[in-house]
Amino acid sequence: SEKAEGLALLVIKGEDIVFEKYHNGHSAEKPQHLYSGTKSFTGLMYCAAQAEGLVKLDDKVKDLLPELHLWSEDTTLTIKHLLSLTSGYPPAPLRVAWDGMREKQWVKNKTAIALSRKPKMAPGERYRYGCTNFLLLGEIIKRKTKEDPLVYLEKKVLQPIGFRYAGWIRDPKGNPMFSFGCWTTAREWAKFGMLVRDDGLYKGKRIIPKGLIQKCLEGSSVMPAYGFTFWLNKKVPPKYQQDLIPKLQGPAKRGAVLYHRGPSDLVAAAGYNGNRCYAIPSMSLVIVRLGTNAWKFSDEKLLSLLLDD
Repeated sequence: SEKAEGLALLVIKGEDIVFEKYHNGHSAEKPQHLYSGTKSFTGLMYCAAQAEGLVKLDDKVKDLLPELHLWSEDTTLTIKHLLSLTSGYPPAPLRVAWDGMREKQWVKNKTAIALSRKPKMAPGERYRYGCTNFLLLGEIIKRKTKEDPLVYLEKKVLQPIGFRYAGWIRDPKGNPMFSFGCWTTAREWAKFGMLVRDDGLYKGKRIIPKGLIQKCLEGSSVMPAYGFTFWLNKKVPPKYQQDLIPKLQGPAKRGAVLYHRGPSDLVAAAGYNGNRCYAIPSMSLVIVRLGTNAWKFSDEKLLSLLLDD
């Protein structure tokens, strides 16, 4: 990890830290930008919303966002399609994502751009990775709760497990970026991983009802390796491998996308530059890795060193 320009490596077995090391000038107290590792917080936000009866996976998005363009008038687009990134909407323009990284943003209202997008295909037809779905998912929570969706996430998921973040990118309009916005430390991200690993329990306390997180860890027919905002260690048929992010297209040819010899219940919140939060329920493991280089890091190499006998 260190040679691949990593910053942190943390391994938790049960509730105990069994390995923790920081390198290349990093420290336990220093936060790192998770980039797309942020996306998986959205899945748990929707688990909380389901538990409260605010939404159901089969809710029609048109009823929640009436101004949204549909593939056709008789199309049934659901929250499930948004969470699994099979909605049919194209990724937001690159300027939306990259602009969010700028100190002074040019795109004032990124949610408005997402609401104006037109689908390129029918829901459920293909998987498409990108920001659009996450902007729409944030807007749904905002309208259902009448409050800032990040505040809702904090109250229902983050604060109950004592999770702290150092910063969260918003656009100039104030919309939180659920696609790439979170900055936090390895230890804090590990708390999130423990909640996922233990199906809604955190150190014996029930935070999310049993079974809801498990639904987030089921792939779709068009992308078996992606659940509701989480990467899954599953095989992907050749005809869908082109839809994977480039980093996982090579491993997909050898088998399961994260690690071909890894457990089937291995899942990950994954971000640019090799930022990873892995959870393996069958081994009671959470592994957090923070980094600064997108191409030197390999999921397969790290996981083989950690998991193989």
